[in-house]
Amino acid sequence: MADYDRGVTAQHLPADVPFFAQWARRGSKPRTLDSAIALMTLLDFSPPPSLAVVGSKGKGTAAAAASTALSASGLTTVAVTSPAFRSNRERIRLDGRAISDADYRLISSRLSEVLGSLPSEHYLSPSGAFTIMGAWWASMIGADVLVLEEGMGGKTDEVSLFSHRAMAVTPIFEEHIGIIGDDLRSVAENLLGAGSDTIEFVGTARQSPVVNALIEQNVSDWGADVVPSSPIAHANPLIGENFGLGHAIGAALSEALGREAQPVPSLHLPGRTSIHHGPRGTWCVDAAISPAGVRAALAAAPLTNPTIVASWPLSKDVAACREILPGAIHVSVPGLPYPDLPRFAEVVEGLEGDVLALGTISFIAEVLEYLKVPTDLW
Repeated sequence: MADYDRGVTAQHLPADVPFFAQWARRGSKPRTLDSAIALMTLLDFSPPPSLAVVGSKGKGTAAAAASTALSASGLTTVAVTSPAFRSNRERIRLDGRAISDADYRLISSRLSEVLGSLPSEHYLSPSGAFTIMGAWWASMIGADVLVLEEGMGGKTDEVSLFSHRAMAVTPIFEEHIGIIGDDLRSVAENLLGAGSDTIEFVGTARQSPVVNALIEQNVSDWGADVVPSSPIAHANPLIGENFGLGHAIGAALSEALGREAQPVPSLHLPGRTSIHHGPRGTWCVDAAISPAGVRAALAAAPLTNPTIVASWPLSKDVAACREILPGAIHVSVPGLPYPDLPRFAEVVEGLEGDVLALGTISFIAEVLEYLKVPTDLW
């Protein structure tokens, strides 16, 4: 099956197909929220209280930390994040663990049943399909709380279709320019558009003055409280900041739902300056996609003179990231726009010694698959 039919995870499962079916055949059809709204209407469900995670970088880290805090307080927590690493099952997690094959097939089957009833003039995005179906499944199993990471955008993303009680805002910078906004301000406005006056708590990472002003205005308009956060100790301070943000907002929501917040847990996530043993050396793997992220990963990597393998599509700040790594080997992954570069599989067997792997989650997924790193459990 072609990569566009299953997303860009390392593994393909038959149950992936309905989630990508309309996107694969979209042609010139626009992505709108109409199909997602129609899907929610057809499924006719009431989602549990929810927490939205928005931003340009660090969303998965914050979502994992928030989910861990909620689960630790005794709340049954479903999290929907994007993209996945080795398998699309990982996009929907129950108390930090990827859902089972049986549950994934059940959710996929239900989506397949209603796809034909969606508007023909639009298409349902894959991230939107996972968001809606994950929320539906959370409702079906009686979950206490739902954590939703935006796929691309806020008010233009399916995450905006829910009446959230809390929001975590990870660092926002100029990403997806021309898609979700034309400059930093409009990007931030789009992302914050996932919220409404149902928001009771907002937590944010450090932001630029422009983004801070917008967050302050939204907090005031919503009548929400600001939840302070402190970084959690981590070799990479950027990751530690998002860990701390996610835990703080998850703890605040736990208490609002009548549970006692628990102490900060030890949380180690693959692809966040994670260390693994390869066949011929030690690997440090980090999903760094910005110059700041690259510098932080370089400083945090406990390796001496590693071979650096990097992968950024043209939608990222490729030139600035490459400038920091003049000796890196650059590779591509399927399904994303790249210049003419070799595939990771074409270079990996020639790598000797320690390796630092940096790039998008899609690239990190290939690395973790090669290293056979378990990714089912946060």
